[in-house]
Amino acid sequence: MGKIIKITDQKISIGIDGGIKEVGKDSLNFSPKVGDEVEIFESEKETIVTKKEIVREEIKNDGININVNNTNNNIPQHSYNTNSSIVVNKVIYCLLCFFLGGIGVHKFYSGKTSGGVLYLIFCWTWIPLIISIIELIIALCKPADSKGNITI
Repeated sequence: MGKIIKITDQKISIGIDGGIKEVGKDSLNFSPKVGDEVEIFESEKETIVTKKEIVREEIKNDGININVNNTNNNIPQHSYNTNSSIVVNKVIYCLLCFFLGGIGVHKFYSGKTSGGVLYLIFCWTWIPLIISIIELIIALCKPADSKGNITI
């Protein structure tokens, strides 16, 4: 294998292993350019020069690969199902129901503002606290989906 280093009218100089080989233009089966890599095939009677095909290897990157995915599956924290029920995170809903259920914070979290206002108005009667304990038990018994959400 060699490299074309000089082209004249009749001769082409090819650098091979530190030496130079000169061939005629009729020995080539392509249009030569300086810098082309070539292969030389010789016999007693003739010399044939062919252009070496450059095979580009697929670049293998063993470095750091960064995949940016700009989607956030946690927003919004609750969504509406097709049958007008609300999907909320089970853990958050149950904690709100247990600690702040008497004043209706879990109702505000689940998007039921009017129920939350009623809980606030009647919180002094302890009735909203009893109802929130029942709602907590119901929520704990519901199976969560793969994202940890339940339907209210």
